[in-house]
Amino acid sequence: MFLLLFCGLAGAFSQPVHAASKTKPPVTLYLHGAHGTKRSMTPLVKAAQWDTNASVITAKVNHSGQVKFAGHWRASAKQRLVKVVFANNRTRNYDTIATWLHTVLLGLQQNYNVRQFNVVAHSLGNAGLVFYELKYGQDKQLPQLKKYVAIAGNFDGIPGKHRGQHANWLTPSGKPAWLAPDYQFALKHRQAFPRGVKVLNLFGDHHDHQDGKVLNASSQSLGYLLRGRLASYHTHTFYGKHATHSGLRKSWKVADMVDHYLFNS
Repeated sequence: MFLLLFCGLAGAFSQPVHAASKTKPPVTLYLHGAHGTKRSMTPLVKAAQWDTNASVITAKVNHSGQVKFAGHWRASAKQRLVKVVFANNRTRNYDTIATWLHTVLLGLQQNYNVRQFNVVAHSLGNAGLVFYELKYGQDKQLPQLKKYVAIAGNFDGIPGKHRGQHANWLTPSGKPAWLAPDYQFALKHRQAFPRGVKVLNLFGDHHDHQDGKVLNASSQSLGYLLRGRLASYHTHTFYGKHATHSGLRKSWKVADMVDHYLFNS
């Protein structure tokens, strides 16, 4: 299943910078979804900067899978943010995204002495994060995931790829009635996901139990996938005109909940 992409790690990173203090809190990565750009996660990043006196750098991953960091964290910043931008924003190969994320985290570890991290992911970025943890989560030499906020996650089916999946719901056990091939794979390897992560799963019910692109059953299927492995798991459904797939990452209500969960709980 996994397609190992050798991305030339020796030359993949920008020049080393001063190591971060060991007492700093986990850095927080923001992952965009399919067709995302450097602007996709900006509303959430700006909200965090406003709410927490955060400072942000950008991790740009090119088509070869190499990463370059731009910007710097202010020494006085209370939180350190990383906006991750993938030049190839069209792939729907989960393992490819996971490999790119691995390169980003290696760069953060080597250049900034990052040891722990949080993630805020939108849409396809969620699948990349989950498959990253299934592949690398047991490697204790890598930075460790502490908190994870999923927004409009497509864990059990990708719009445009599984168009026949519209009739889907959660059974009483929490297991989806319809299982996408990648979700079946993740279920078989779920024990590789590290224990002790705290998760907040956010999704929108714009109409008919979907956000306009992703069924709520697909987003909610994360709970069944990671059952018994998490330190905590919470969900929240948003309703109304801003509860669309793209609208969720632009909503101040979503941003407020994300920031409170990550930085004040």
